Amino acid sequence: MSLLDIEDVSVDYRIGSGSLRAVDHVSLRVEQGEALGIVGESGCGKTSLGLAVPMLLPANASISSGSISLGGRELVGMSERELNQLRWTEVAFVFQGAMNALNPVQRVDRQILEAITAHDSHADREVAGARVLELLELVGIAAARAKSYPHEFSGGMRQRAMIAMALACRPSLLIADEPTTALDVISQAQILALLDSLRRSEGLSLMMISHDLSAIKRVCDRIVVMYAGVVVESGTTEEVLGRRGRPAAAQHPYTKALIAAHPDLGGARSLAQGLSGHPPDLSVPITGCRFADRCDSAMEICREQAPASLSVSPGHVAACHLARRLVP
Repeated sequence: MSLLDIEDVSVDYRIGSGSLRAVDHVSLRVEQGEALGIVGESGCGKTSLGLAVPMLLPANASISSGSISLGGRELVGMSERELNQLRWTEVAFVFQGAMNALNPVQRVDRQILEAITAHDSHADREVAGARVLELLELVGIAAARAKSYPHEFSGGMRQRAMIAMALACRPSLLIADEPTTALDVISQAQILALLDSLRRSEGLSLMMISHDLSAIKRVCDRIVVMYAGVVVESGTTEEVLGRRGRPAAAQHPYTKALIAAHPDLGGARSLAQGLSGHPPDLSVPITGCRFADRCDSAMEICREQAPASLSVSPGHVAACHLARRLVP
């Protein structure tokens, strides 16, 4: 059984007198010890899907359909008390923008300590304090910096502190939302290496949300590509994006456009190809393929009928009328 099973989940936002469906009947799974990457441009629904797992959606959002199961426990419909017991201990979330997520007037060690004592009110303060220092060392922050305030840390160190806090209660699933945003390239590489190392050493499952294909390619075993609230392609990272000399075998035109828009530092020197147009308005009903207006290969059927998900090879699925079965 998978650690995380998301089945037919939809997330709606109340907008004035109407609503907007940010996530539309999405299904995916994360196995124990696996790293799954969710990619797509801004507004595709990837963060809303991630926030839906620990039920951290904003007040104007709700899960309108589907099931979310973590370790065999159904999360949809859980009481707030039950969810508070599950957050941090079973699933932890690393938010985008560590400076905004950390409390600026509390020292870093106290913020991590709070996560521990909040879930174990009888925890020995000395033992919990030692756990804080252990966590900081684990993510590459010297124990001597434990009493620092967030503004005294660099961007990379703040992100490390957020990861340490997320690991405070030894969760089985870590959800990282754009963990390398606004970091310099050296810090980005260090954070990605840290996440990969922690996943392997701590036995974590990882769901990483990103628009950076190189980050997903480096850390994740499988990839889910979202566009306008739906999953358009999923499969192993190696097959979809290519790796170790293997060319990308992406089948959906949107995935291909994402790959083309990403510079290949190891290939021929050429300009990346941008994707013209804009995603559709999710507040109005959509007929046919959601990518049709931006797709150079769109056919009449694409504007009339939404494509079904087709298994193009074992473990590789694409929702496109042009998708074809890959030769093994």
